Amino acid sequence: MSGKRTAVIWIGLGLFALGTLIGSLVALSAQSLAQAVIAAMFALFGGSLLVFMEKLSEQNQAKAAIGIFAISLGTLCGVYSGLYVNEYQLLTPPAQRFTRAQSTQATVEVRKYLKENILPKANEIDVKYRNGLLTPQDAYDQIRILVEKD
Repeated sequence: MSGKRTAVIWIGLGLFALGTLIGSLVALSAQSLAQAVIAAMFALFGGSLLVFMEKLSEQNQAKAAIGIFAISLGTLCGVYSGLYVNEYQLLTPPAQRFTRAQSTQATVEVRKYLKENILPKANEIDVKYRNGLLTPQDAYDQIRILVEKD
């Protein structure tokens, strides 16, 4: 295999892996990242790269097309695999997984692995406590509920 072909294969595989990572993070996250990721991908590929495609030679256009295809396919695979991991709780020890009955009652956010940061909510409780709006027991109870929720 020639050096140029090997480089194109590695670039394609690297972009596929990047797309898989992006898709997996979107699917595993409790926060809605999809809108931001889709906007970024359209800005990168639709707004920038495709405009410069006409300035590239045919060989370089093929490389760019392989890159776009690889990252798009990788993102698609990552989203589907992340959804599958979430649905069947594959990263959770079997004894702690939701049963099918619990699974239908549990919200999607509860079953996600990458949860939102609870620090701002904890800081809000702390500010209320420091301002005398909460007793120590009330602050403790609210923090405990916040932590157990996740």
